[in-house]
Amino acid sequence: MSVNKNQRKQGELQVNTDARNLCVYTLKITSNPKTFPLAQASYVEKLRNTTIEICTLCWKANNIRVDGNIDRYNRRLELQNRAIDECNSMCVLIEIAKPLFHLSSKRVCYWVKQVTDLRTLIRNWRNSDKQRLKP
Repeated sequence: MSVNKNQRKQGELQVNTDARNLCVYTLKITSNPKTFPLAQASYVEKLRNTTIEICTLCWKANNIRVDGNIDRYNRRLELQNRAIDECNSMCVLIEIAKPLFHLSSKRVCYWVKQVTDLRTLIRNWRNSDKQRLKP
């Protein structure tokens, strides 16, 4: 029996899945030289590196088993905060890319929504950790 999409719970690894999906989407669309010309390769590289960093930070944070250890908790919190900061940077980079590469509003809205949804998931994950692991 299947469950309606709006009644499903998010999986524990939803942050990692969404981070990976954002990274793959960014790598795919930025590999089109008609949309993202080689003359702007350094800017495209910045877009790619930022999404890879977000994905990497989420995976690293998720792999830290806290178990009441304050040092590991602080390390995980630091990684979560850095991932949130990178999401903020990514939103700025996308907004700059819109006029630079003449991107459609539809594409930009979809891309930014992916980033902001991921940022919200990371914030919720961080807040859940704070509640669950208060020192």
